[in-house]
Amino acid sequence: MKKILYKHGAFTLSEVLITIGVIGIVAAMTIPNLLVQHRERENVTKLKTVYSTITQAYTRATTEFGSPEAWGMTEQNSPEGAENINKILSPYFNVTENCHTNGGCWYDGVIMGINKDKSGPNLGTDSSFSTFSTVDGVQFAFNVEEPECKGVFGTTRGLQNVCATFTVDVNGKKFPNQYGYDVFKFYITKYGIHPYGLAEDTQYSFEDNCNPDNLGYGCTAWAIFKSNMDYLHCGGLAWSGKDRCKPFDNDRYDYDL
Repeated sequence: MKKILYKHGAFTLSEVLITIGVIGIVAAMTIPNLLVQHRERENVTKLKTVYSTITQAYTRATTEFGSPEAWGMTEQNSPEGAENINKILSPYFNVTENCHTNGGCWYDGVIMGINKDKSGPNLGTDSSFSTFSTVDGVQFAFNVEEPECKGVFGTTRGLQNVCATFTVDVNGKKFPNQYGYDVFKFYITKYGIHPYGLAEDTQYSFEDNCNPDNLGYGCTAWAIFKSNMDYLHCGGLAWSGKDRCKPFDNDRYDYDL
């Protein structure tokens, strides 16, 4: 009987190399975007956890000690007042290190803005800030704004009764220590905790204070409620308008972050 021979096809070396090259190009185009989005989602998740935890701490503190104007904040930028806020709120956290107004619980340097500028106080050494670190690596720095809770920063009841502010770094002293990426700001008001950059915030609005031309103080509310940091990648975002970069563009992203 005559044997039937089957010819098995095989890829040539050049075909294999071309395939590998195409895969490499696709990977080079997609993996950086995926890594960027993963890092940002991670920080957003941490920030939301901070917001939830500090809100619960505030509720418990006001139940036990009364409204914030009774917390002994004394005067604006007062080390004693900042320390009193720390003493009242820190027991509701799993604190690993409490540096009070002595420094050491914060990155020892000036925080960088979205615009890559460095300005403002060094929260690690400025005694008007009282600081502590928690078991999950988050750092808190408290500062007195208006001890009688009459600070006006917006149009809502809370933002017209601001008592103090605090800043958090969701990944501790790790790089990049940048507003809008791992560092975020909040108000302590007579009526609760409010993130900077709410639609009703007239002092640090998102549109004017969360873009590449400024430090990025106004990014906190956006990251919490929109669940993204697309302001790092495109302009034109607004509470009443576009809330995503379409398509996602990381050309403005700093890959050292």
